[in-house]
Amino acid sequence: MDSRKIRSAYEGRSIQAPSAIRHGSLAGSGPPAARGALEPLLRPELLENKIASQAAEIEQLARDNHRLTASHVTLREDVVAARHEAQKLKEHIRSIQNESDIQIRVLQEKIAKMEPDIRVGESVKKELQQALIEAQNLVKVRQELIAQIQQASQELVKTRSDVKCLPELHAELEDLRKEHHRLR
Repeated sequence: MDSRKIRSAYEGRSIQAPSAIRHGSLAGSGPPAARGALEPLLRPELLENKIASQAAEIEQLARDNHRLTASHVTLREDVVAARHEAQKLKEHIRSIQNESDIQIRVLQEKIAKMEPDIRVGESVKKELQQALIEAQNLVKVRQELIAQIQQASQELVKTRSDVKCLPELHAELEDLRKEHHRLR
């Protein structure tokens, strides 16, 4: 071990509180002047300890306040970004849905027009089968889009619940500010 030591603020001194000295085992011993002489020596130490403790607490509250403020700003930015992204997703999904609906209608019209020709020949039947496969693929794409819409809706619900937490964070931040000002 290192032979050098950092001396404690209490090293070599009594850390008994003044009330314990007045009411404790030393209460009746010695002349009143001697008892009074101990109190002034201990009070500055206690005040220094109290001030140091309060300063540490104020520093901790300031760090907490700074951290909460940074978190609050980040959350606000995240909410704005999430809202923007959700709006873009909605627009993109609507666009894809419209395009998909148009393609499905076109294919359905193709199928309807091809039905009389199917009776005519086998080559037309193969085209119809291809159109049917395309329609099935579009249905699959549509189902995937529906799943994406549901996922986007769930993300939107989550984002909204995150936004609902903002007032609680504001309140907590305000309480910490008030506590910080009160401690000053």
